[in-house]
Order: sequence, then C-alpha cells, then structure tokens
Amino acid sequence: MPFHPVPSFTRKRLSDVVSDQIKRLISDGVLMPGDRLPAERELATQLHVSRPSLREALIRLEADGYIETSGRGGFTVVDVTAPIISKPLAELLLQNPRTSSDILELRQGLESIATVYAAQRATASDQQKIRRAFEALKACSESADRVNLAELDAAFHLAIADSTHNVALAHVIHGIHTLIREGMRQYHRLIDYDDAKEAQLLIQHQAIFDAVMARDATKARKAAESHLTYVRELYAEEAAKPT
Repeated sequence: MPFHPVPSFTRKRLSDVVSDQIKRLISDGVLMPGDRLPAERELATQLHVSRPSLREALIRLEADGYIETSGRGGFTVVDVTAPIISKPLAELLLQNPRTSSDILELRQGLESIATVYAAQRATASDQQKIRRAFEALKACSESADRVNLAELDAAFHLAIADSTHNVALAHVIHGIHTLIREGMRQYHRLIDYDDAKEAQLLIQHQAIFDAVMARDATKARKAAESHLTYVRELYAEEAAKPT
C-alpha cells in the first residue's frame, strides 16, 4: 500500500501529517480520481495513528475537496482537475472554423508531450488502464458504432494523460476534456469518415498504444503527432468545401 507510518515524534499535529501525506499521494498520481481509501481502521493501522487523528485529517480533506464520502461508506479521491471549459462554451468555440483548427493544434502539442511522459513513466496499473481504454475504442471502431466513438477516443487520450504523472499536464488536459470530447464529436459529424478513414484512425491509435506500452517515447511522440496531423488535414479539407 502507498501509505507510510507517521513518526510519533513529529512536531506537527498528527492529523496535519496524515492530511499532507494523502495530498502528496494525490499530487504524485499514486492516488487517482475514484480510488477508494482503505477502511478507517485499516488506514489508521497503516499510518500508525489513532482513529480520532485520522478522522480529523479525513474531515479536513473532505472539506477542502480532496476526497468525498462514498455511497458504500468510506472515502474516495475526488477528481481535482475539474473542467475549466463548460460544454456550452465548448460548443460556441467549435462553431468557429478557425477556433476548431486552433483546438486541434493545442491537442497536437499537449498529446504529443503526454505520450512521451506516459511511455517513460506509466506504471503497470497505468498500462492496464490504457489497455482497457484502447480495447474499448478498438471494439467500438470495428463495430462501426459512431455514437460512442468520440467519447471512447477522448477516454483513451485521457488515460494516457493520467499516466504521465505530471499533475500540471494532466490538469490541463482534464480541464479541457469537454472541449476535446465535443471537438471529436463535431469532427465525426462533419467529416465523412468512410471505412478507409476509420481504419486509418484505428491504425494510428494502435501505433500510439503500441509505442506507449513498449515504453518507446520517441515512437510515441511521432505516432501522436502523425495522428493529430492526419485529423487536422481531414478537418481542413472539410472546412474548405463550399457550403
């Protein structure tokens, strides 16, 4: 388990030390959004603190928005990377062809960097999450399910971002998740994705997946850049067509 015993000789209040340790685990990406904390008795044992001290720390963490009460009792980690762009704003931005192109440029830069760090830093658990996200995307693509494709596409790239263990980068990508997801939905509506194009996109996602899983940062970056370049070219072609 990631929790470490709290020294009994610390000059700080035990609840503060416990709170700081849990926040550090969240910032380091060891505790991810949705992760469930151990039961109070078990966690107090792991930390070597009294349950009242632990309870005080948990109450403060909940009040500060780091954890929340789970429906089954206990606490789970909150996604502190709340969206910074709402769905209505995303839709407004995407109505402008120039803005849509800008968003694709932004994605190309962010996701190229993210694949590099994910290839270098992903843990075994991170790789399992990336694999699940990719397999869901692949199954959806092969079944020609256009309804859920954009959501699963975005989820795959988010799984890679989470695996970078770069809190700032993950926060930015999560923060614009709504913008990315709505952008993908728009591209899938506007662009005539025939079977050949869908197959090409799947090949590109496969290349990103393979490179990240092989921990080949150079190939991962090239694969991400090629993928976004291809999408940008498709969108530019569609935007150039007479209305």
